Amino acid sequence: VVGIVAILFTVGLNKYFDLLVDVERATMEQNIGILRSAVAMQVAKKIVRGEVEGIGELAESNPMTYLAEQPQNYLGEFQSADPAAIEGGQWYFEKAGNYLVYRVKNTDYFQGGLAGPKRVRFQIALVYADHNGSGRFEPKIDALEGLRLAALEPYQWLKKRQAKED
Repeated sequence: VVGIVAILFTVGLNKYFDLLVDVERATMEQNIGILRSAVAMQVAKKIVRGEVEGIGELAESNPMTYLAEQPQNYLGEFQSADPAAIEGGQWYFEKAGNYLVYRVKNTDYFQGGLAGPKRVRFQIALVYADHNGSGRFEPKIDALEGLRLAALEPYQWLKKRQAKED
């Protein structure tokens, strides 16, 4: 009986941890969707007001400022924050690089492109037609098409726990 209870407890505990990871992933992705909508609304507001030239000013800004209410786990803006000092499951805006950071809580189920504490960085970037092929936006030459909130490095949530890195 004790063995059966132990097995059921282990299986239940593993399912519980899988659910915690799913909740974190879904919440993070939901926040990204909300932020993308907020950025699109800012672009629309500029267009309606006839301030199309001002759309470029939104690039690299803090998308959290466009929300009527920030998530409870948003810590604010920091200048050169140490990601290791930020608790997992928190958002913050890094002013030194103008990007939004989500510090992952369930790190065993996450794989990203950054060294150090597991996190993902997002930035509002210009979407434009690069008419002269320079690789950068030039207002008098290139056509501005909009903005997007994009991850700066590739990342993925894993279905199974990955081995700890030494």
